[in-house]
Amino acid sequence: MNEQKLPQFQWNSLSYLATRVGRVGTTALGALMDAEGLTRHHFTIISALEESGAMYQNDLADRANINRGHMVAYLDRLEAHGTLQRTVDPADRRRRLIELTAEGRRFADRAVEAAREGEEKIYSVLDAAQRDQLRGLLQLVVASEEEARP
Repeated sequence: MNEQKLPQFQWNSLSYLATRVGRVGTTALGALMDAEGLTRHHFTIISALEESGAMYQNDLADRANINRGHMVAYLDRLEAHGTLQRTVDPADRRRRLIELTAEGRRFADRAVEAAREGEEKIYSVLDAAQRDQLRGLLQLVVASEEEARP
C-alpha cells in the first residue's frame, strides 16, 4: 500500500496529492453533473441554495464564491435545467430572488449523495479521527487563502 509509483516530486507535493484525491473523490459527482450538462460551479450554487434557502443573486454569488459577472450564465443554465427559479423583488425590481424548485431540491439530494459516496470511497482508508483532522487542516488552509485575497 505504501509503495509509491509517482515521481518523487508529486509523491511529496501537497498540492498534487490534494488535487489527485479531490479529482478521484469527485468522480461520481462529476459524472452526474456532466450527464446533466452542468458543472461543479452549478453544484456549488445548488448547494448554497439548499443550505441557506432562497437568497438574492448578489448574496448567492458571494456565498458560492462565484464572480458576479459569471453568475447570470450559471443561473440561466440552472433555470433552463428546471433546478431554480428567479423572481423579481417587488420592493426593488433590480434585485432577483433565487430559489430551488422542487425538482432542484431533488436534484440537490442526488448530487450531494453522489459527492458523499465519492468521498466515502476515497477516504475509507482513514478512520473518523483522521478524517476530522484532515478536514480541519484543509479548512485552515482554505480559510487562510481566502483571507489573503485582495
